[in-house]
This record gives sequence, structure tokens and C-alpha cells, in this order.
Amino acid sequence: MRTGITAAIAAWVIGLSVSGLAQGPLKIDSVNFSATATITEIDTDKLKGQPARLAWSPDGAQLYLQMLEGNFGQAGAPVRHYTFSTENGRKQDLKAEPEWASAYWTVKSAQASPDGPPLKVDLKSETRTAQSVSSPMGGDLARGGGSVNPGVGAGDAVSAAYNRQPIPVHSMLVRGELVGEFVNSVIVPGLTFGWGPAGTKVMAYVAKNGRVVVMDDQGTKKEIAGTKDAVLPAWSPDATRLAWLQKDGRKKFVLQVARVSGP
Repeated sequence: MRTGITAAIAAWVIGLSVSGLAQGPLKIDSVNFSATATITEIDTDKLKGQPARLAWSPDGAQLYLQMLEGNFGQAGAPVRHYTFSTENGRKQDLKAEPEWASAYWTVKSAQASPDGPPLKVDLKSETRTAQSVSSPMGGDLARGGGSVNPGVGAGDAVSAAYNRQPIPVHSMLVRGELVGEFVNSVIVPGLTFGWGPAGTKVMAYVAKNGRVVVMDDQGTKKEIAGTKDAVLPAWSPDATRLAWLQKDGRKKFVLQVARVSGP
């Protein structure tokens, strides 16, 4: 399987070079984004699970979506596979992840950009103290409140203090910019960022406010207007489109695409 994926990556990169799609660096300060277009709506009840991977087909005609039924890092959690037409949103159920999707994801979620440094993910891990929310007692603090309620008794305050828990926090940083943060969770590379195709020297990531941002190797950034609660930003192979999933309610996501233009 690894050999097949490696071959798919090589074919993907060679295909870009032959077609001339992997061109020079994008100048973020001159890049423009079109109004976002909705490809389809994702109902997590119907597709079973949470979005785990998003990948473009080499010809840009399809978007692959992997749904995970369970938690990230959970051994044996079932996964489901779908593709959607970028033209009309038509869904197709698959039995397995296509090799081209595996190849795309390997590049998209790597620690370093296809163009190398300075676009490289640095990891920072720390332990923060947070209030336990599992205890049935403890007043406002145990429910995540920021200060002691004057009406809460001393006993509740003491109980709340004892319920403070050390929480692991893993941060992903590129050029000092936060491009992913996992609180009390396993790290999921590619969930909050995606490298641009080789030669473009750009990345897309989800900022802490949930908006999609693009950044180049000089650290210049530009936000895509109107984005929020986004996940899985993914560049098309020719770098002319950017896709992501945007949360829309408790159990729905919208698969969106914006066109990218500029020198």
C-alpha cells in the first residue's frame, strides 16, 4: 500500500510539472478571492461521523471527503469515503480511499511545505490548568465560569479549586503564527492547515477565530472574507481554488470553494 501511495505522489507531482500548473510563488498581498461557492451540504447524521480528510483529485473535478465515526486517534474507528463533483456536487460512495486522495493528503498534511523552509510546522506542547466540568458540584467555576459568584458558598469554591485539572495543549506554529491548537486532544495534522502546491510557497490555515487565512513564505497573510468555523482547508492542484468545510449548525457542514486569482 505504501508503494502505491508513493507512486501516486510521484505521478501527482510529475503531472503538475508537465502541465505547468506548479508555477511561481503566489504573492499574497496581490491575491484576490472570489465570493465563496457552495458545492454541497454535509449532514453528519447521514454520512456518519465527523469530517477527517479533504482532498482534490489531480484534475480538480472531484473532492474526496473522509468521514470518521468516532474520535481522532481512536483505534479501529470506522471511516467512510465519498467524492463530490466540483461542478454539481454529485456524491459518490466509495469502498476505500483512492490512491490519489492518499497522495494528496500526504503532501497537504506534512510537517513541511513541498517548497521546504521557512514554511514548516513547529510543535509546542504545554500543560494548562482548566476547571473540571464533569463534577456535579462546584458552582460556576466547575461549569467553566471565569469568576466566583458572590452567591456561591465557600464550600463550593473550595470544591471547585480541587477540581482544577491539568490539560495538555498542543500548538502548531508556522513562522510564529498559530495554525492549529489541540486542547486535551490528539494532534491531527492537516485538519487545520493545508500546503499549497509545489512552487507556490503558500499555505492555508484556520485561525483561532475560525476564519480561513492564506500565508506565504514571507509571513504575509490575507483572510478570506465571510469564513467562519472552518476546517480542512485544501488547495486545488493548480492553486486556482481553495476548498474547506464550514460548520453550519450542530450536525451540518457546508463544502465551500473560493477561486484564487492574482499575479
